[in-house]
Amino acid sequence: MMHISYFLDKSKNHGIGLFAGENIQKGDLVYSASPVLDLNITENQFSELSDAEKKEVEYWGFPIREKGLWHVDFDVSKFINHSFDSTVTQDKEHDEGYLIATRDIEKGEELTQNYLEFESKEDLEKRGVKV
Repeated sequence: MMHISYFLDKSKNHGIGLFAGENIQKGDLVYSASPVLDLNITENQFSELSDAEKKEVEYWGFPIREKGLWHVDFDVSKFINHSFDSTVTQDKEHDEGYLIATRDIEKGEELTQNYLEFESKEDLEKRGVKV
């Protein structure tokens, strides 16, 4: 779930992006996983999906290989685009999604994360993300 004000807009990084609706300080909590709004499905459940459903999960979600799961967020966090110069990062003190600001973020600035924190280079390239 998002812990900040935000809005969606056209991204210079990729398609639609998630933007800060307020000033955010370095270290502030931006997002945390929700057991109600997030979905984890097993590899077996994934294999039983239709091709169209698999495509959606692969596009909007990501694999958690060490746990044999696919993760998909219900909320707008799925619009956080990739950047090597990211504005948010996974807090290492938490196992589940818990994104904090890497630096001060100004209102109107796009929220980005380095996807290599949770996906392999090969997975990103399959989805068309330049690495």
